Amino acid sequence: MIEVVEVRQIKFKQWAELYKSYADFYKVDLTPQQLGTVWTWLGGHGTELRGLAALVDGAPRGIIHYRSFLRPLAGEVGIFLDDVYVCPTVRRIGVGKALLDRLNDIAEAQDCSVIRWITAHDNQGAQTFYDQFGKKTSWITYDHKMSGEDGSQKK
Repeated sequence: MIEVVEVRQIKFKQWAELYKSYADFYKVDLTPQQLGTVWTWLGGHGTELRGLAALVDGAPRGIIHYRSFLRPLAGEVGIFLDDVYVCPTVRRIGVGKALLDRLNDIAEAQDCSVIRWITAHDNQGAQTFYDQFGKKTSWITYDHKMSGEDGSQKK
């Protein structure tokens, strides 16, 4: 059975294990300090970041992180989906769908006009899954690195 709960309903250690697996996929090293910071953000104190966890038979097996964003040209609010991770052992049984369905419910309840996310151009598995929920756009994403960054790849 799949149950979707607020991410803060699971233990830090459970969330951190899932988030580190997500980061490993993208070859990003996370420090304990970074994990602590994101976990604090997910607590809703001073940030818009929220999260959901998918429990499979009671055990956390998937997470998403999301936040609201303003759409000035439309005069609307959307949700930006930052991170999606489902354990490989439970993929293709509905865990990702359950997470995105719950996020869709949240977006509707908040009267949001869109859920937006990005994925790596070479992550074909994710793209095939995401094609069920949305359509690819023609927009190209840019990053402007702020001074002081060491040049390592950051997501």
